Amino acid sequence: MQLTNSVDYNNQLVVLARESRFISQSELANKLGFSQGKLSKIENGLISITQDELNKISEALNYPNNFFQREEKVYGVGLSEFFHRKKQAVPQKVLSTIYAKLELRRMEIQTLLKSVDTDDPAFFHMDPEKYDGDIEMIAQTVRAALKVPNGPIHNVVDILEDAGAVVIPFDYGGANIDAICLSNPGVPPLIFTNFDRPMDRIRFTLCHELGHIIMHRKPPTEDVDIEEQADRFSSEFLMPRKEISHYLSGVNIQKLAALKPYWKVSMNALLKRAVDLNKITERQSRYLWTQMGKSGYRVKEPAELDLPYEKPSMLEEIIQVHQKDLRYTPKDLSSATFLSQSEFEELYPVEAPRIRLIK
Repeated sequence: MQLTNSVDYNNQLVVLARESRFISQSELANKLGFSQGKLSKIENGLISITQDELNKISEALNYPNNFFQREEKVYGVGLSEFFHRKKQAVPQKVLSTIYAKLELRRMEIQTLLKSVDTDDPAFFHMDPEKYDGDIEMIAQTVRAALKVPNGPIHNVVDILEDAGAVVIPFDYGGANIDAICLSNPGVPPLIFTNFDRPMDRIRFTLCHELGHIIMHRKPPTEDVDIEEQADRFSSEFLMPRKEISHYLSGVNIQKLAALKPYWKVSMNALLKRAVDLNKITERQSRYLWTQMGKSGYRVKEPAELDLPYEKPSMLEEIIQVHQKDLRYTPKDLSSATFLSQSEFEELYPVEAPRIRLIK
């Protein structure tokens, strides 16, 4: 029977809100005083709810009422994350929380982008199957299309954001995840990146995600490892074969350390590149990997070789346009994105209002 005082709600957002707070269905049901069966039906959109019930859900999950009444399509994390997930040792509840937070951040950023004029992203699709699996040629083509100068890439974050992606620092809560890219209709690629990593690893990860953006918009018809393809893309994009080969002849630990600040990749990546390009023998390779292990460099490379931080700026600029040009207050921004003001300010780079002297 239809309740006369029922309210409209988006059942998918009830699920996202619950998962984003790391709460199980049974835990939330207990908190609300509902049976789990009733909450399950609510989350599946099978029953109506009253205004009072919506208020309870809103209070329990700390999202405003109108958050649950948004008419927005909910997307999953996508193809590359599906393949990468097979290799992850992350508990499902943790993954569900991460994916829910990512989707909510995607909705919020998409809302903010509606009021900002941006150029169309410069990314295009190159299916490896159409190019005989020549990943290196694809990486070279992308470097040329993005007008990357010869030699080492000075700033990977700038390259990606200049091309139209948004690089977003994201807290994965200790989960062993480097980045997840969301590429959905109506929004530029959003690369949620774990910046709690050495900068050389972050740079390689970002180029890995660029490889997915370019190459993996649909499932491969052949039995290929798209993660391996993205790694190959990243290696060639950062260390082009023709330009780095002569640097890798006769490498040793000291030379790897000297090359790291120049090429801005890890010593491990340089050594693997030397192996892949056959610049050292198998015996030399085994010896160097052993030396890297004994020195502890397989886990943590010398701190004095750490690369400078590359700060993303696109998201901050989007917020600044709203605050400075469109005169949005922090309260306006939080209302527009269906968050409490405190949570919005915790998640996004908001500029505090200046104190004015009253005369």
